[in-house]
Amino acid sequence: MKVTKGQILRYFWIHAKKYPISLVLQYVSNFATIILGFILIPLFSKEFFDLMVNFSGSEREIIQDGLFHILVMIVGLDLIAYVIFGRIADFSISYFQCRIIRDITNDCFDKLQQHSYHFFANHFVGGIVSKVNRLVRSFERIADILIFNLFPNLIRITFTIGVLFFFIPIVAWVLIGWTIFYTSTTYLFARWKMKYDLQNATADTMVTANLADSLTNALNIKMFARFLFEKARFYGKTKEQLQIRKFTWNLGNISNAIQSFLMIGLEATTLYFLMQAWINETISIGTIVMTQSYLIGIYINLWDFGRIIKDIHTSLADSEEMINIINQTPEILDSKKPEKCSISAGKIEFQNVDFIYEKKTKVFENFNLRIKPGERIGIVGESGGGKSTFTKILLRFSDLSKGKILIDGQDITKIKQSDLRDKISYVPQESILFHRSLLENIRYGRLDATDEEVYASSRMANAHNFILNTPEGYKTLVGERGIKLSGGERQRVAIARAMIKNAPILILDEATSSLDSKSEKLIQEALDRLMERRTVIVIAHRLSTIQKLDRIIVLEDGKIIESGSHNELIQKKGKYAELWKHQAGGFLE
Repeated sequence: MKVTKGQILRYFWIHAKKYPISLVLQYVSNFATIILGFILIPLFSKEFFDLMVNFSGSEREIIQDGLFHILVMIVGLDLIAYVIFGRIADFSISYFQCRIIRDITNDCFDKLQQHSYHFFANHFVGGIVSKVNRLVRSFERIADILIFNLFPNLIRITFTIGVLFFFIPIVAWVLIGWTIFYTSTTYLFARWKMKYDLQNATADTMVTANLADSLTNALNIKMFARFLFEKARFYGKTKEQLQIRKFTWNLGNISNAIQSFLMIGLEATTLYFLMQAWINETISIGTIVMTQSYLIGIYINLWDFGRIIKDIHTSLADSEEMINIINQTPEILDSKKPEKCSISAGKIEFQNVDFIYEKKTKVFENFNLRIKPGERIGIVGESGGGKSTFTKILLRFSDLSKGKILIDGQDITKIKQSDLRDKISYVPQESILFHRSLLENIRYGRLDATDEEVYASSRMANAHNFILNTPEGYKTLVGERGIKLSGGERQRVAIARAMIKNAPILILDEATSSLDSKSEKLIQEALDRLMERRTVIVIAHRLSTIQKLDRIIVLEDGKIIESGSHNELIQKKGKYAELWKHQAGGFLE
Protein backbone atom coordinates (compact mmCIF):
# COMPACT_ATOMS: atom_id res chain seq x y z
CA MET A 1 0.00 0.00 0.00
CA LYS A 2 1.40 3.37 -1.09
CA VAL A 3 2.11 5.82 1.72
CA THR A 4 1.83 9.54 0.91
CA LYS A 5 3.99 12.30 2.34
CA GLY A 6 0.84 13.75 3.90
CA GLN A 7 0.22 10.53 5.83
CA ILE A 8 3.77 10.56 7.18
CA LEU A 9 3.59 14.21 8.26
CA ARG A 10 0.13 13.62 9.75
CA TYR A 11 1.54 10.78 11.83
CA PHE A 12 4.28 13.04 13.20
CA TRP A 13 1.74 15.82 13.87
CA ILE A 14 -0.49 13.47 15.87
CA HIS A 15 2.40 12.95 18.27
CA ALA A 16 3.63 16.56 18.19
CA LYS A 17 0.31 18.16 19.14
CA LYS A 18 0.29 16.27 22.44
CA TYR A 19 2.87 18.80 23.72
CA PRO A 20 1.40 22.18 22.66
CA ILE A 21 3.20 24.35 25.25
CA SER A 22 6.72 23.18 24.39
CA LEU A 23 5.82 23.22 20.67
CA VAL A 24 4.72 26.88 20.77
CA LEU A 25 7.51 27.92 23.16
CA GLN A 26 10.31 26.66 20.95
CA TYR A 27 8.98 28.53 17.90
CA VAL A 28 8.24 31.76 19.78
CA SER A 29 11.71 31.70 21.38
CA ASN A 30 13.34 30.96 18.06
CA PHE A 31 11.39 33.80 16.43
CA ALA A 32 12.59 36.22 19.10
CA THR A 33 16.18 35.04 18.65
CA ILE A 34 16.06 35.66 14.89
CA ILE A 35 14.44 39.08 15.13
CA LEU A 36 16.84 40.30 17.80
CA GLY A 37 20.01 38.59 16.61
CA PHE A 38 19.65 38.53 12.83
CA ILE A 39 17.40 41.47 11.95
CA LEU A 40 17.93 44.17 14.59
CA ILE A 41 21.69 43.81 15.21
CA PRO A 42 22.62 44.58 11.55
CA LEU A 43 20.45 47.71 11.77
CA PHE A 44 22.46 48.88 14.77
CA SER A 45 25.64 47.83 12.98
CA LYS A 46 24.63 50.14 10.11
CA GLU A 47 24.40 53.08 12.48
CA PHE A 48 27.68 52.03 14.11
CA PHE A 49 29.65 52.09 10.83
CA ASP A 50 27.96 55.26 9.59
CA LEU A 51 29.09 57.01 12.78
CA MET A 52 32.62 55.62 12.36
CA VAL A 53 32.81 57.09 8.85
CA ASN A 54 31.89 60.50 10.29
CA PHE A 55 34.24 60.18 13.29
CA SER A 56 35.95 63.55 12.91
CA GLY A 57 35.61 67.24 13.63
CA SER A 58 33.94 68.97 16.58
CA GLU A 59 31.33 66.21 17.09
CA ARG A 60 34.03 63.63 17.84
CA GLU A 61 33.04 63.15 21.51
CA ILE A 62 29.31 62.93 20.70
CA ILE A 63 30.00 60.32 18.03
CA GLN A 64 32.23 58.40 20.44
CA ASP A 65 29.40 58.31 22.99
CA GLY A 66 27.01 57.19 20.25
CA LEU A 67 29.34 54.38 19.24
CA PHE A 68 29.60 53.24 22.84
CA HIS A 69 25.81 53.21 23.28
CA ILE A 70 25.31 51.27 20.04
CA LEU A 71 27.96 48.77 21.14
CA VAL A 72 26.12 48.28 24.43
CA MET A 73 22.86 47.80 22.54
CA ILE A 74 24.43 45.21 20.23
CA VAL A 75 25.92 43.27 23.16
CA GLY A 76 22.61 43.48 25.03
CA LEU A 77 20.66 42.22 22.04
CA ASP A 78 23.14 39.36 21.61
CA LEU A 79 22.73 38.37 25.26
CA ILE A 80 18.95 38.51 25.14
CA ALA A 81 18.76 36.74 21.77
CA TYR A 82 21.24 33.95 22.25
CA VAL A 83 21.66 33.51 26.01
CA ILE A 84 18.01 33.90 27.06
CA PHE A 85 15.70 33.17 24.10
CA GLY A 86 18.18 30.79 22.46
CA ARG A 87 18.44 28.65 25.57
CA ILE A 88 14.68 28.71 26.14
CA ALA A 89 14.31 27.37 22.62
CA ASP A 90 16.97 24.69 23.21
CA PHE A 91 15.40 23.43 26.43
CA SER A 92 11.94 23.43 24.84
CA ILE A 93 13.25 21.46 21.86
CA SER A 94 14.94 18.90 24.14
CA TYR A 95 11.75 18.44 26.16
CA PHE A 96 9.62 18.19 23.02
CA GLN A 97 11.73 15.89 20.86
CA CYS A 98 12.83 13.47 23.58
CA ARG A 99 9.22 12.74 24.51
CA ILE A 100 8.02 12.33 20.95
CA ILE A 101 10.93 10.02 20.10
CA ARG A 102 9.87 7.94 23.10
CA ASP A 103 6.21 8.03 22.02
CA ILE A 104 6.96 7.00 18.43
CA THR A 105 9.19 4.15 19.61
CA ASN A 106 6.47 2.98 22.00
CA ASP A 107 3.83 3.27 19.28
CA CYS A 108 5.93 1.16 16.91
CA PHE A 109 6.29 -1.47 19.63
CA ASP A 110 2.53 -1.48 20.23
CA LYS A 111 1.62 -1.62 16.54
CA LEU A 112 4.13 -4.37 15.77
CA GLN A 113 2.97 -6.52 18.67
CA GLN A 114 -0.59 -6.32 17.33
CA HIS A 115 0.42 -7.98 14.08
CA SER A 116 -0.16 -11.67 13.61
CA TYR A 117 2.15 -14.65 13.81
CA HIS A 118 2.25 -14.76 9.99
CA PHE A 119 3.45 -11.16 9.80
CA PHE A 120 6.61 -11.99 11.73
CA ALA A 121 7.06 -15.21 9.80
CA ASN A 122 7.16 -13.16 6.57
CA HIS A 123 9.48 -10.34 7.71
CA PHE A 124 13.11 -10.17 8.78
CA VAL A 125 13.30 -9.09 12.42
CA GLY A 126 16.47 -7.11 11.68
CA GLY A 127 14.68 -5.34 8.84
CA ILE A 128 11.77 -4.37 11.09
CA VAL A 129 14.16 -2.99 13.73
CA SER A 130 15.94 -0.99 11.03
CA LYS A 131 12.62 0.49 9.86
CA VAL A 132 11.69 1.52 13.39
CA ASN A 133 15.06 3.19 13.92
CA ARG A 134 14.82 5.02 10.59
CA LEU A 135 11.32 6.29 11.42
CA VAL A 136 12.53 7.69 14.76
CA ARG A 137 15.57 9.29 13.14
CA SER A 138 13.37 10.73 10.39
CA PHE A 139 11.12 12.47 12.89
CA GLU A 140 14.15 13.92 14.66
CA ARG A 141 15.62 15.17 11.36
CA ILE A 142 12.36 16.70 10.16
CA ALA A 143 11.71 18.35 13.54
CA ASP A 144 15.25 19.78 13.51
CA ILE A 145 14.84 21.01 9.94
CA LEU A 146 11.60 22.80 10.76
CA ILE A 147 12.87 24.55 13.89
CA PHE A 148 16.49 25.19 12.87
CA ASN A 149 16.17 25.69 9.10
CA LEU A 150 12.81 26.19 7.40
CA PHE A 151 11.21 28.37 10.05
CA PRO A 152 14.33 30.55 10.59
CA ASN A 153 14.87 30.84 6.83
CA LEU A 154 11.32 32.02 6.28
CA ILE A 155 11.65 34.64 9.02
CA ARG A 156 15.12 35.79 7.91
CA ILE A 157 14.23 36.12 4.22
CA THR A 158 10.87 37.80 4.87
CA PHE A 159 12.21 40.44 7.26
CA THR A 160 15.44 40.93 5.29
CA ILE A 161 13.45 41.70 2.15
CA GLY A 162 11.28 44.08 4.17
CA VAL A 163 14.33 45.98 5.49
CA LEU A 164 16.06 46.04 2.10
CA PHE A 165 12.92 47.46 0.45
CA PHE A 166 13.25 50.41 2.77
CA PHE A 167 16.97 51.06 2.07
CA ILE A 168 17.71 49.64 -1.40
CA PRO A 169 14.64 48.24 -3.23
CA ILE A 170 16.53 46.93 -6.28
CA VAL A 171 18.49 44.45 -4.13
CA ALA A 172 15.25 43.36 -2.45
CA TRP A 173 13.69 42.60 -5.85
CA VAL A 174 16.82 40.68 -6.92
CA LEU A 175 16.66 38.67 -3.72
CA ILE A 176 12.94 37.90 -4.21
CA GLY A 177 13.41 36.70 -7.80
CA TRP A 178 16.52 34.71 -7.02
CA THR A 179 14.94 33.06 -3.94
CA ILE A 180 11.86 31.96 -5.91
CA PHE A 181 13.99 30.52 -8.73
CA TYR A 182 16.51 28.87 -6.41
CA THR A 183 13.99 27.26 -4.05
CA SER A 184 11.75 26.09 -6.91
CA THR A 185 14.54 24.37 -8.84
CA THR A 186 15.99 22.87 -5.67
CA TYR A 187 12.59 21.54 -4.61
CA LEU A 188 11.83 19.99 -8.02
CA PHE A 189 15.26 18.37 -8.20
CA ALA A 190 14.94 16.94 -4.68
CA ARG A 191 11.45 15.65 -5.44
CA TRP A 192 12.68 13.92 -8.58
CA LYS A 193 15.58 12.41 -6.60
CA MET A 194 13.27 11.02 -3.89
CA LYS A 195 12.51 7.80 -5.79
CA TYR A 196 16.22 6.98 -5.73
CA ASP A 197 16.42 7.86 -2.03
CA LEU A 198 13.62 5.35 -1.43
CA GLN A 199 15.56 2.70 -3.34
CA ASN A 200 18.58 3.52 -1.19
CA ALA A 201 16.48 3.11 1.98
CA THR A 202 15.18 -0.26 0.74
CA ALA A 203 18.71 -1.43 -0.02
CA ASP A 204 19.79 -0.37 3.47
CA THR A 205 16.92 -2.39 4.98
CA MET A 206 17.93 -5.49 3.02
CA VAL A 207 21.56 -5.24 4.08
CA THR A 208 20.60 -4.82 7.73
CA ALA A 209 18.07 -7.66 7.54
CA ASN A 210 20.54 -10.05 5.90
CA LEU A 211 23.24 -9.15 8.40
CA ALA A 212 20.86 -9.84 11.30
CA ASP A 213 19.70 -13.11 9.70
CA SER A 214 23.29 -14.28 9.22
CA LEU A 215 24.25 -13.41 12.79
CA THR A 216 21.16 -15.17 14.15
CA ASN A 217 22.10 -18.28 12.17
CA ALA A 218 25.83 -18.12 12.91
CA LEU A 219 25.74 -21.68 14.28
CA ASN A 220 24.10 -23.02 11.11
CA ILE A 221 26.70 -21.26 8.96
CA LYS A 222 29.50 -22.90 10.91
CA MET A 223 27.84 -26.32 11.05
CA PHE A 224 27.29 -26.44 7.29
CA ALA A 225 30.58 -24.65 6.46
CA ARG A 226 28.68 -22.07 4.45
CA PHE A 227 30.78 -18.98 5.23
CA LEU A 228 31.85 -18.47 1.61
CA PHE A 229 28.27 -18.94 0.39
CA GLU A 230 26.92 -16.43 2.93
CA LYS A 231 29.80 -14.07 2.23
CA ALA A 232 29.02 -14.04 -1.49
CA ARG A 233 25.32 -13.56 -0.76
CA PHE A 234 25.92 -10.70 1.68
CA TYR A 235 28.52 -9.04 -0.55
CA GLY A 236 25.95 -9.11 -3.34
CA LYS A 237 23.52 -7.16 -1.16
CA THR A 238 26.17 -4.58 -0.19
CA LYS A 239 27.16 -4.25 -3.86
CA GLU A 240 23.56 -3.38 -4.75
CA GLN A 241 23.54 -0.90 -1.86
CA LEU A 242 26.83 0.61 -3.06
CA GLN A 243 25.49 1.21 -6.57
CA ILE A 244 22.30 2.98 -5.53
CA ARG A 245 24.05 4.89 -2.72
CA LYS A 246 26.81 6.13 -5.04
CA PHE A 247 24.22 7.18 -7.61
CA THR A 248 22.16 9.16 -5.05
CA TRP A 249 25.29 10.78 -3.60
CA ASN A 250 26.50 11.80 -7.06
CA LEU A 251 23.11 13.38 -7.72
CA GLY A 252 23.67 15.37 -4.54
CA ASN A 253 27.10 16.46 -5.77
CA ILE A 254 25.58 17.69 -9.04
CA SER A 255 22.99 19.63 -7.06
CA ASN A 256 25.73 21.24 -4.96
CA ALA A 257 27.59 22.35 -8.10
CA ILE A 258 24.44 24.02 -9.46
CA GLN A 259 23.81 25.70 -6.11
CA SER A 260 27.37 27.06 -6.04
CA PHE A 261 26.91 28.63 -9.47
CA LEU A 262 23.63 30.26 -8.42
CA MET A 263 25.17 31.57 -5.18
CA ILE A 264 28.03 33.18 -7.05
CA GLY A 265 25.54 34.80 -9.42
CA LEU A 266 23.53 36.24 -6.51
CA GLU A 267 26.64 37.57 -4.78
CA ALA A 268 27.98 39.24 -7.92
CA THR A 269 24.61 40.80 -8.78
CA THR A 270 23.97 42.24 -5.30
CA LEU A 271 27.52 43.61 -5.01
CA TYR A 272 27.14 45.31 -8.38
CA PHE A 273 23.90 47.09 -7.36
CA LEU A 274 25.38 48.05 -3.97
CA MET A 275 28.44 49.48 -5.70
CA GLN A 276 26.30 51.50 -8.11
CA ALA A 277 24.13 52.83 -5.29
CA TRP A 278 27.18 53.89 -3.27
CA ILE A 279 28.76 55.60 -6.30
CA ASN A 280 25.48 57.47 -6.81
CA GLU A 281 25.54 58.35 -3.08
CA THR A 282 22.09 56.87 -2.48
CA ILE A 283 23.32 54.53 0.28
CA SER A 284 25.93 54.80 3.01
CA ILE A 285 28.80 52.49 3.96
CA GLY A 286 26.70 51.38 6.93
CA THR A 287 23.91 50.30 4.56
CA ILE A 288 26.41 48.25 2.55
CA VAL A 289 27.69 46.57 5.72
CA MET A 290 24.12 45.91 6.88
CA THR A 291 23.12 44.50 3.49
CA GLN A 292 26.18 42.28 3.31
CA SER A 293 25.50 41.05 6.83
CA TYR A 294 21.99 40.08 5.81
CA LEU A 295 23.08 38.54 2.53
CA ILE A 296 25.89 36.48 4.05
CA GLY A 297 23.31 34.99 6.43
CA ILE A 298 20.93 34.45 3.51
CA TYR A 299 23.66 32.78 1.44
CA ILE A 300 24.42 30.35 4.24
CA ASN A 301 20.80 29.55 4.93
CA LEU A 302 19.76 29.26 1.30
CA TRP A 303 22.70 26.97 0.67
CA ASP A 304 21.36 24.85 3.51
CA PHE A 305 17.93 25.02 1.89
CA GLY A 306 19.06 22.71 -0.87
CA ARG A 307 20.26 20.20 1.70
CA ILE A 308 17.10 20.77 3.75
CA ILE A 309 14.80 19.81 0.89
CA LYS A 310 16.91 16.73 0.16
CA ASP A 311 16.94 15.77 3.84
CA ILE A 312 13.17 16.16 4.12
CA HIS A 313 12.57 13.92 1.13
CA THR A 314 15.16 11.42 2.36
CA SER A 315 13.51 11.39 5.79
CA LEU A 316 10.09 10.89 4.22
CA ALA A 317 11.48 8.04 2.13
CA ASP A 318 13.07 6.50 5.24
CA SER A 319 9.75 6.75 7.08
CA GLU A 320 7.60 5.22 4.37
CA GLU A 321 8.27 1.54 5.08
CA MET A 322 7.50 1.75 8.80
CA ILE A 323 4.45 4.00 8.33
CA ASN A 324 3.17 1.42 5.86
CA ILE A 325 3.43 -1.25 8.57
CA ILE A 326 1.78 1.02 11.14
CA ASN A 327 -1.10 1.70 8.74
CA GLN A 328 -1.67 -1.98 8.03
CA THR A 329 -4.68 -3.47 9.74
CA PRO A 330 -3.55 -6.52 11.76
CA GLU A 331 -4.78 -9.82 10.39
CA ILE A 332 -6.20 -10.88 13.75
CA LEU A 333 -8.42 -8.33 15.50
CA ASP A 334 -10.26 -8.39 18.79
CA SER A 335 -14.00 -7.83 18.80
CA LYS A 336 -14.94 -4.16 19.14
CA LYS A 337 -16.97 -5.08 22.21
CA PRO A 338 -15.21 -8.16 23.60
CA GLU A 339 -16.99 -10.40 26.06
CA LYS A 340 -15.60 -11.11 29.50
CA CYS A 341 -13.58 -14.31 29.34
CA SER A 342 -15.30 -17.16 31.21
CA ILE A 343 -12.91 -20.01 30.40
CA SER A 344 -12.32 -22.22 33.44
CA ALA A 345 -13.14 -25.91 32.75
CA GLY A 346 -11.48 -26.24 29.33
CA LYS A 347 -14.24 -27.78 27.20
CA ILE A 348 -13.21 -27.30 23.55
CA GLU A 349 -15.45 -27.58 20.49
CA PHE A 350 -14.54 -27.19 16.81
CA GLN A 351 -17.79 -26.62 14.91
CA ASN A 352 -17.82 -26.92 11.10
CA VAL A 353 -14.38 -25.36 10.85
CA ASP A 354 -12.88 -24.39 7.48
CA PHE A 355 -9.36 -22.99 7.31
CA ILE A 356 -7.47 -21.98 4.17
CA TYR A 357 -3.80 -21.16 4.71
CA GLU A 358 -2.88 -17.80 3.15
CA LYS A 359 -6.07 -18.03 1.05
CA LYS A 360 -4.48 -20.75 -1.09
CA THR A 361 -4.13 -24.10 0.68
CA LYS A 362 -7.19 -25.67 2.29
CA VAL A 363 -6.16 -27.34 5.56
CA PHE A 364 -9.51 -27.98 7.28
CA GLU A 365 -12.93 -28.37 5.71
CA ASN A 366 -16.07 -28.86 7.80
CA PHE A 367 -13.88 -30.02 10.68
CA ASN A 368 -15.65 -31.00 13.92
CA LEU A 369 -14.17 -32.07 17.24
CA ARG A 370 -15.29 -32.01 20.86
CA ILE A 371 -12.85 -32.27 23.77
CA LYS A 372 -14.36 -32.74 27.22
CA PRO A 373 -13.14 -30.74 30.23
CA GLY A 374 -10.08 -32.41 31.71
CA GLU A 375 -9.70 -34.79 28.77
CA ARG A 376 -6.18 -35.57 27.62
CA ILE A 377 -5.88 -36.08 23.89
CA GLY A 378 -3.02 -36.68 21.50
CA ILE A 379 -2.98 -35.51 17.91
CA VAL A 380 -0.87 -37.48 15.47
CA GLY A 381 -0.44 -37.78 11.75
CA GLU A 382 2.05 -37.36 8.98
CA SER A 383 3.58 -33.96 8.16
CA GLY A 384 1.12 -31.62 6.49
CA GLY A 385 -1.87 -33.31 8.06
CA GLY A 386 -2.90 -30.22 10.05
CA LYS A 387 -1.35 -30.83 13.52
CA SER A 388 0.44 -27.48 13.77
CA THR A 389 -2.48 -25.62 12.21
CA PHE A 390 -4.76 -27.14 14.84
CA THR A 391 -2.87 -25.38 17.65
CA LYS A 392 -2.48 -22.11 15.71
CA ILE A 393 -6.21 -21.69 15.14
CA LEU A 394 -6.98 -22.74 18.72
CA LEU A 395 -4.55 -20.09 20.01
CA ARG A 396 -6.01 -17.72 17.38
CA PHE A 397 -2.73 -17.05 15.65
CA SER A 398 -4.87 -17.38 12.54
CA ASP A 399 -8.59 -16.79 12.00
CA LEU A 400 -10.96 -19.34 10.52
CA SER A 401 -12.38 -19.14 7.04
CA LYS A 402 -15.65 -20.59 8.29
CA GLY A 403 -17.14 -22.12 11.44
CA LYS A 404 -16.17 -21.41 15.02
CA ILE A 405 -14.22 -22.68 17.98
CA LEU A 406 -15.86 -22.65 21.42
CA ILE A 407 -14.17 -23.01 24.77
CA ASP A 408 -16.58 -23.58 27.65
CA GLY A 409 -19.31 -22.52 25.23
CA GLN A 410 -17.66 -19.17 24.47
CA ASP A 411 -16.66 -18.26 20.90
CA ILE A 412 -12.93 -17.48 21.02
CA THR A 413 -13.40 -14.60 18.54
CA LYS A 414 -15.70 -12.86 21.03
CA ILE A 415 -13.03 -12.46 23.71
CA LYS A 416 -9.69 -10.67 23.69
CA GLN A 417 -6.77 -12.60 22.24
CA SER A 418 -4.76 -11.89 25.38
CA ASP A 419 -7.54 -13.32 27.59
CA LEU A 420 -7.75 -16.45 25.44
CA ARG A 421 -4.01 -17.10 25.51
CA ASP A 422 -3.86 -16.38 29.22
CA LYS A 423 -6.02 -19.49 29.70
CA ILE A 424 -3.75 -21.73 27.62
CA SER A 425 -0.25 -22.94 28.53
CA TYR A 426 1.70 -23.72 25.40
CA VAL A 427 5.06 -25.49 25.23
CA PRO A 428 6.36 -25.59 21.63
CA GLN A 429 8.79 -28.10 20.23
CA GLU A 430 11.53 -25.47 20.09
CA SER A 431 11.31 -23.13 23.04
CA ILE A 432 12.68 -19.61 22.61
CA LEU A 433 13.74 -17.69 25.70
CA PHE A 434 14.31 -13.98 26.34
CA HIS A 435 17.84 -12.72 26.89
CA ARG A 436 17.00 -12.27 30.54
CA SER A 437 17.65 -14.18 33.74
CA LEU A 438 16.37 -17.70 34.28
CA LEU A 439 14.16 -16.38 37.07
CA GLU A 440 12.56 -13.83 34.73
CA ASN A 441 12.05 -16.39 31.97
CA ILE A 442 10.22 -18.82 34.25
CA ARG A 443 8.22 -16.09 35.98
CA TYR A 444 7.06 -14.91 32.54
CA GLY A 445 4.33 -17.54 32.83
CA ARG A 446 2.82 -15.64 35.76
CA LEU A 447 4.33 -12.26 36.54
CA ASP A 448 3.10 -12.12 40.15
CA ALA A 449 4.65 -15.49 41.06
CA THR A 450 6.92 -15.48 44.10
CA ASP A 451 10.50 -16.73 44.00
CA GLU A 452 9.44 -19.84 45.94
CA GLU A 453 6.77 -20.61 43.34
CA VAL A 454 9.39 -20.27 40.61
CA TYR A 455 11.69 -22.65 42.47
CA ALA A 456 8.83 -25.15 42.96
CA SER A 457 7.95 -25.09 39.25
CA SER A 458 11.61 -25.56 38.38
CA ARG A 459 11.82 -28.62 40.61
CA MET A 460 8.72 -30.12 38.96
CA ALA A 461 10.28 -29.50 35.55
CA ASN A 462 13.61 -31.02 36.61
CA ALA A 463 15.29 -27.64 36.01
CA HIS A 464 16.19 -26.60 39.57
CA ASN A 465 19.43 -28.54 39.84
CA PHE A 466 20.96 -27.44 36.56
CA ILE A 467 19.95 -23.82 37.28
CA LEU A 468 21.82 -23.93 40.61
CA ASN A 469 24.92 -25.11 38.75
CA THR A 470 24.90 -22.08 36.41
CA PRO A 471 27.33 -19.22 37.25
CA GLU A 472 24.72 -17.02 38.95
CA GLY A 473 21.92 -19.48 39.58
CA TYR A 474 18.49 -18.07 38.86
CA LYS A 475 20.07 -14.68 38.02
CA THR A 476 22.04 -16.16 35.11
CA LEU A 477 21.33 -14.52 31.75
CA VAL A 478 20.47 -17.11 29.11
CA GLY A 479 21.68 -15.22 26.02
CA GLU A 480 19.70 -14.24 22.93
CA ARG A 481 16.97 -16.85 22.29
CA GLY A 482 18.43 -18.86 25.21
CA ILE A 483 21.57 -19.75 23.27
CA LYS A 484 23.66 -20.25 26.43
CA LEU A 485 21.52 -23.25 27.41
CA SER A 486 21.37 -26.67 25.81
CA GLY A 487 18.22 -27.72 23.98
CA GLY A 488 17.09 -29.86 26.89
CA GLU A 489 17.74 -27.08 29.39
CA ARG A 490 15.76 -24.59 27.34
CA GLN A 491 12.88 -27.04 27.13
CA ARG A 492 12.86 -27.62 30.87
CA VAL A 493 12.78 -23.89 31.51
CA ALA A 494 9.86 -23.60 29.07
CA ILE A 495 8.03 -26.43 30.86
CA ALA A 496 8.61 -24.73 34.22
CA ARG A 497 7.19 -21.54 32.70
CA ALA A 498 4.07 -23.41 31.57
CA MET A 499 3.71 -25.04 34.98
CA ILE A 500 3.75 -21.75 36.84
CA LYS A 501 1.13 -20.32 34.49
CA ASN A 502 -1.34 -22.91 35.82
CA ALA A 503 -3.83 -22.47 32.97
CA PRO A 504 -6.89 -24.76 32.52
CA ILE A 505 -5.75 -25.80 29.02
CA LEU A 506 -2.31 -27.22 28.28
CA ILE A 507 -0.84 -27.68 24.79
CA LEU A 508 2.37 -29.67 24.41
CA ASP A 509 4.00 -29.71 21.00
CA GLU A 510 6.36 -32.67 21.56
CA ALA A 511 7.57 -30.89 24.69
CA THR A 512 10.03 -33.61 25.71
CA SER A 513 11.67 -34.06 22.32
CA SER A 514 14.88 -32.23 23.28
CA LEU A 515 15.48 -34.10 26.53
CA ASP A 516 17.78 -37.00 27.22
CA SER A 517 16.22 -40.25 28.39
CA LYS A 518 16.79 -39.64 32.11
CA SER A 519 15.41 -36.10 32.03
CA GLU A 520 12.52 -37.16 29.81
CA LYS A 521 11.38 -39.72 32.37
CA LEU A 522 11.49 -37.17 35.19
CA ILE A 523 9.74 -34.54 33.07
CA GLN A 524 7.10 -36.99 31.91
CA GLU A 525 6.28 -37.74 35.56
CA ALA A 526 6.02 -34.00 36.23
CA LEU A 527 3.83 -33.50 33.17
CA ASP A 528 1.56 -36.32 34.32
CA ARG A 529 1.00 -34.40 37.55
CA LEU A 530 0.56 -31.16 35.64
CA MET A 531 -2.07 -32.76 33.39
CA GLU A 532 -4.36 -33.59 36.30
CA ARG A 533 -7.66 -31.67 36.20
CA ARG A 534 -6.67 -29.91 32.98
CA THR A 535 -7.64 -30.23 29.35
CA VAL A 536 -4.49 -31.39 27.58
CA ILE A 537 -3.64 -31.45 23.89
CA VAL A 538 -0.39 -33.17 22.93
CA ILE A 539 0.92 -32.79 19.40
CA ALA A 540 2.89 -36.00 19.05
CA HIS A 541 5.65 -37.03 16.71
CA ARG A 542 7.04 -39.69 19.03
CA LEU A 543 4.05 -41.93 19.68
CA SER A 544 5.51 -43.36 22.88
CA THR A 545 4.74 -40.06 24.62
CA ILE A 546 0.96 -40.37 24.18
CA GLN A 547 0.18 -43.98 25.02
CA LYS A 548 -1.41 -43.12 28.36
CA LEU A 549 -3.62 -40.31 27.09
CA ASP A 550 -7.42 -40.64 27.16
CA ARG A 551 -7.86 -40.34 23.42
CA ILE A 552 -5.68 -40.20 20.34
CA ILE A 553 -6.82 -38.43 17.17
CA VAL A 554 -5.23 -39.23 13.83
CA LEU A 555 -5.29 -36.40 11.30
CA GLU A 556 -4.79 -36.82 7.57
CA ASP A 557 -5.28 -33.96 5.09
CA GLY A 558 -7.16 -31.99 7.73
CA LYS A 559 -9.62 -34.77 8.53
CA ILE A 560 -10.02 -37.04 11.53
CA ILE A 561 -9.56 -40.54 10.16
CA GLU A 562 -9.25 -42.35 13.49
CA SER A 563 -10.04 -41.65 17.14
CA GLY A 564 -9.64 -43.78 20.26
CA SER A 565 -7.24 -44.94 22.95
CA HIS A 566 -3.81 -46.33 22.14
CA ASN A 567 -4.92 -49.94 22.59
CA GLU A 568 -8.11 -49.45 20.60
CA LEU A 569 -6.25 -47.95 17.67
CA ILE A 570 -3.55 -50.64 17.73
CA GLN A 571 -6.24 -53.33 17.58
CA LYS A 572 -7.99 -51.49 14.77
CA LYS A 573 -4.87 -51.91 12.64
CA GLY A 574 -5.44 -48.67 10.76
CA LYS A 575 -3.27 -45.58 10.15
CA TYR A 576 -2.22 -45.24 13.79
CA ALA A 577 -1.18 -48.89 13.96
CA GLU A 578 0.87 -48.31 10.81
CA LEU A 579 2.60 -45.28 12.31
CA TRP A 580 3.24 -47.21 15.51
CA LYS A 581 4.74 -50.08 13.59
CA HIS A 582 7.18 -47.72 11.88
CA GLN A 583 8.32 -46.38 15.27
CA ALA A 584 7.96 -49.53 17.37
CA GLY A 585 11.54 -50.55 16.85
CA GLY A 586 12.66 -47.59 18.89
CA PHE A 587 10.22 -47.95 21.81
CA LEU A 588 9.41 -50.39 24.55
CA GLU A 589 5.71 -50.87 25.22
